[in-house]
Amino acid sequence: MEIKRDSGFRINYYKVQNQNSKSEYYGKWYGRTHMLGTTGIEELAQRIQNRCTVRESDVLAVLTELSDAIAEILAAGYQVRVPGLGIFHTTVTTERADSKEEFTDANIKKLNIKFRAERPQTQMGNRTATVLKYCKTPVFMDYTPPKKSKKDDDTPEP
Repeated sequence: MEIKRDSGFRINYYKVQNQNSKSEYYGKWYGRTHMLGTTGIEELAQRIQNRCTVRESDVLAVLTELSDAIAEILAAGYQVRVPGLGIFHTTVTTERADSKEEFTDANIKKLNIKFRAERPQTQMGNRTATVLKYCKTPVFMDYTPPKKSKKDDDTPEP
């Protein structure tokens, strides 16, 4: 996969109409981003190796252990900050209760892990995610993803 840094930040999007007849926004149109695919740790390892003196196999070993290390720290009740990237933290999905006393552990329905991109403030007061440093010129592309066939599980459908 070749990614050119100078070509701007490519954002493919497609148009979606709200089909929920109970919504006050029924029939309105929105844009949704469309990703062209997914890369894995091998691609990350290769890119990291190209930027420093660490071998790809060593980078792969570290990246493979990264998710377990983050999970251990989150399980201990801490959030994890990766400088230049952002913070991983836990959240929960709960059911409402009428009072503080009525809310118990049974109201907690799902544990989630969220990521918040690091957004340092610039001299002009703007905040931009550090991970978007190569995305100085966004190029918006109206994109129509191909229809998903029964045999093709990798192509997203709008």
